[in-house]
Formats: sequence, C-alpha cells, structure tokens
Amino acid sequence: MIRSPDLDSFVCCAVCSKIIPPPPSNATFDRIREYKPFRTRYYTHRDILEIGADIQQEQHEKKEAEIQERIEKMKAELWSQEEVRKAKAEMQQYMEDEQKREVEAAEQRMAHRLQRALMECAREKMQAVAKARKQEREAALKEAARQHRKHLEQLKEENMLAEELYRKSIEQLNKEKCHEINTALSITQKENQIETEKQLKEAETLHLDELEKVMVTLKAAEEQVKTLVQKLEKMTDWKDSLETEIQATRQAFQKYIDATFPNLSPGQADFILPFRKAFKQKDTPEEAEDSDGM
Repeated sequence: MIRSPDLDSFVCCAVCSKIIPPPPSNATFDRIREYKPFRTRYYTHRDILEIGADIQQEQHEKKEAEIQERIEKMKAELWSQEEVRKAKAEMQQYMEDEQKREVEAAEQRMAHRLQRALMECAREKMQAVAKARKQEREAALKEAARQHRKHLEQLKEENMLAEELYRKSIEQLNKEKCHEINTALSITQKENQIETEKQLKEAETLHLDELEKVMVTLKAAEEQVKTLVQKLEKMTDWKDSLETEIQATRQAFQKYIDATFPNLSPGQADFILPFRKAFKQKDTPEEAEDSDGM
C-alpha cells in the first residue's frame, strides 16, 4: 500500500489508485482474523486489475483502429494529391520542354543570322583593311623614299664635316704629339744626364772605396811580407849558425878519429856520418825585388 498525503487513508496501488480507509482497530482485526478475509480481498483486487487491463486493451485497440483508418484516409488523399501534382508536373515539364525547344530554335535562327552578319562584316573588314594597308604601304614607300633622300643628304654633309674635323684633329694631334715628344725628349735627356752624373758619382765613390780597400789590403800584405822577411832572415841566420856548427862538429869528429886511429885514412868522418848537401841560401823577397828592379 501507498500512504496518501492526508496520512489517514491509503492508496491500494499505482494501477487502480483506489483509496483505502485507515486500518481498523485491534478489535476489528481480531474479528477479521477469525473470518480470514484476506484471500477474498486478494482475489477481488486481482479481478479488478484484470478487468482494468481488458478495458485498457480494448480502448488501445480501438484507438489503433481509428488511427489506422485515419492513416488510410490520409494515404488516399495523399495519393490523389500526388496524382494531381504529378500531372501538373508533367504538364509543366512539357510546357518547359516546348518553350526550351522554341528558344533553342530562335537562338539557332538568331545565331545563323548573326553568323551571316559577322561573315559579311569580316569580308567588308578584310576589304577595308586591304585597301587601308595598300594606301599605308604606298604612303610608307613615299615617306621612306623621302627619308632616304634626306638621309643621304645628311650623310654627305656629315661626311664632309667629319672629314674636316678629322683633318683638323689630325693636325692638332700631330702638333700635340710633337710637343709631347719634344717635352718628353728634353725631360728624358735631363733625366739621363742626371742619372749619368749620379752613376758617375756613384762609380767614382765606389772606385775610391775599392781603391782604399786595395790600399789597405796592399798595406796589410806589405806588413805581412815584412814579417815573413824578418822570420826568413832569422831562419837564415839560424841555418847559417847550424851549418857552421855541423861543419865544426864534423871537423872535431874527424880530428877525434885522426887522434884515436892514426892509421886510418883521412875523411873517415864523412864516411861514417850521413852524406849532407851544403845549404845554398836563396834570395830574400827584398833582394828579388831589387834584382827585378835592376
């Protein structure tokens, strides 16, 4: 059961929405328990539900039949309207096709006329263009001949003027070149003279430097020769003294042999001692120079 909003009664269920009064008192419940009325009440409620369901199903079927009937009527009406609409559409299409064919025929006739007019215009245009070109060609030839004659006259005048200018330019150029050559020649001569004097001065300076170097070298050589001459003189004196000493030694040795071995023949010292050439003194550099000077 569902309690109603007034809290004093109850609703049987959501299907029948039957209002049930408040429950009885305890004494009433005792009497109900004695007679067991619950089963009767259950079956009564089920019968009510079945009857309600049958009524609802009948009403639903009736509504479905009415709806189906209305649908059939609407279909019939729609079919009739569709036939009318289709006929109108076919008629409209036929009219449009006829109108289109007439328009195409008119356009073809107009195009044919326009083509003939264009061909005529093109022919007239070609004739006019040919005539205009001929006139322009003749005028151009006349103008070209006139311009050619004028150009030849201008060329003659320009040629004469150019020859005169060329002659004057050549004369002026010759004068300028002669002046430049003379100027360059004088400058070159001056430069050569200055360069020659400079080279002569440099050569003289170089010659003096070399001469000074040669004199220094010669002086050093003379000093070296003097030193060598002095050494040679000392060596000559030493050799002379050595030769004198050797001769004295030989003579002393010969005297010793003569005194010790009187029976031996003279000259035993030269026989015993090694043979030695006598020293021959060479000329000194100063003596050689003196002899050359003589």
